Amino acid sequence: MAYKYVPKEVKIKLTKMKIIAFAIIAIALTILYISLPYLKNWYQSTRPLTEINYHGVPMKFREDIRLARDIAVYPNETYIKSIFRSKNIERVTIGILNYTNQTNVIGVEAVEITFKLSTFYSLAPMKVAIKGKEIGSLYEIEGTAANPLIIIIPPAIANETLVKAENYTVFISGKSLKELDLATIKFITIVLNI
Repeated sequence: MAYKYVPKEVKIKLTKMKIIAFAIIAIALTILYISLPYLKNWYQSTRPLTEINYHGVPMKFREDIRLARDIAVYPNETYIKSIFRSKNIERVTIGILNYTNQTNVIGVEAVEITFKLSTFYSLAPMKVAIKGKEIGSLYEIEGTAANPLIIIIPPAIANETLVKAENYTVFISGKSLKELDLATIKFITIVLNI
């Protein structure tokens, strides 16, 4: 007994509504596919950016790094970079004000600066020692080209939020804890060129 193949006809009935629905679905999927990278960037921009990967080293911050962009810098960022990226630098001193009751706040910021700057100098590679020193006033000691000074001014005595360099001394101040964090982040991002 021989079997005979008999092709069956398949008829698809297309109505105007089915064609319109198919076209709408195809257009929607195309738009979604094209806009996916933009939607992904938008979603990421709405979340706080508190962690970065700096040349393979993860660095975390307590505040959103993007908020630090608005912190004022005097005289300018290039001057601060030139101080801390100089080949003549041997040591960085962080001045700890001992006459305020917010030495714990200063300590937290000093540790953050120490960790991130020491990471930068080890990747550079530059042999730079970072040390802390208790000071009794803002102008007790001065920085030099080989040993710049960082003084963190806590909210209890700060009257402005900024990063300011005078000669080889950098003042980081904030009127609130959040603003001091942002000023510290601003200083770090300047030196690390983030």
